[in-house]
Amino acid sequence: MYHVLIAAFLLLTVTEPAHAGQRQDIFRHAKAATVLIVGVNDAAHSISLGSGFFVDASGLLVTNAHVIEESVRLYVYVLDREIYAAPDVVAVDPDLDLAVLRIPNTWADPLALAADPTPEGTEVIAVGYPRITDILQLGFALHASTIPAMVSGLVQGPSRTNGRVVDFLQTAGLLNFGNSGGPLVRTDSGEVAAMVVTTVPYLERAKDPHGVAIGSVMMKSGISYSIPAPAIRQWLAANHLSPSPFPLDRAQQPLPNMAEPEANRSFATGYLLQTIAMVLHGDADLLKLAIRHYCVAAELRPDAPLIVRNLGLAYASLEQWDKAVQAYSKAMALAPDDPELLTDAAVAQQRSGREEEAAALYQAALNTVDSATEKERVHSKMRGAITRLKSAIPVDLVGSLNSDSAK
Repeated sequence: MYHVLIAAFLLLTVTEPAHAGQRQDIFRHAKAATVLIVGVNDAAHSISLGSGFFVDASGLLVTNAHVIEESVRLYVYVLDREIYAAPDVVAVDPDLDLAVLRIPNTWADPLALAADPTPEGTEVIAVGYPRITDILQLGFALHASTIPAMVSGLVQGPSRTNGRVVDFLQTAGLLNFGNSGGPLVRTDSGEVAAMVVTTVPYLERAKDPHGVAIGSVMMKSGISYSIPAPAIRQWLAANHLSPSPFPLDRAQQPLPNMAEPEANRSFATGYLLQTIAMVLHGDADLLKLAIRHYCVAAELRPDAPLIVRNLGLAYASLEQWDKAVQAYSKAMALAPDDPELLTDAAVAQQRSGREEEAAALYQAALNTVDSATEKERVHSKMRGAITRLKSAIPVDLVGSLNSDSAK
């Protein structure tokens, strides 16, 4: 009798921590495989923020079509600290609201798509970047969030553009804008049950202290609908994109040893804020937040010219030319032969009234390039910068820090 009790007690104490450890691995894996997708339409001064997740170790990821539609520029943020510009758009289906992107990432830990429908009552977590702009404006660094939810079952509803009857997975949980395109992950197996596509809002009447109606407030009902994983698998197969993810135990291995990950996270946060700021006509508050994160990144990685160069760009966008000159000077000490950096520094010197220094830097930029095309590029940038007070983030800067980090 005593032996049975002791054995049962030991079994309980051993299995409970093991189960907790498995849940931690599932949560950690789900967040590592989920990305932030940023779409920019410069002409419309609009920005789209959504989520996506890896389904293949080669860098194949899925998201909602509405996350990337009407965007001229796309950025994918991986692990909250790597930025990939201009991902390959492999396939888009506006009707099913599905899209596939690919980035040059060979070490991603993908998530497995469930082959069968997820039963009612299954616990899941929605992983993604809900309300990320609000979070960043509070001063927090970029990070994914997990929200608990419960599967209510399969329901039929209209497809996005053609109105065809298709299946959706209904869940109960407080999902928000920004969860779109992110995975619903089963907490028991780590498989993806579905991809979040929409939440149901409602209007709540707002009243003053005397009970008089003064307007309406948009609220969240806690009801959401997602594209079931079997439907995603079927669509991928129809597009000859059947994923081959690693098993879950692959996610339990340590992530690649990246130099100063917190510096990279701060840089990525600053870059995102600066991108949003420039789309919104140079929003000063967002630029100041970007500067704060760049400064943190520069302290942690003083050897990375890309960080202080973007710091200079942020100061230049605020017309704080002396601070821009200081930042560019630090960057030039690390990358003295970068023609675009020299051109940016020349503009800052010219704006701060140092004409001779500006001319010398402009000539140095010309001296670093050989072809007529490259020289015209320097001339063109200089002309454009001189006639424009605010400068946007150069698209071709993205990815340089990533390669530095991998060294």
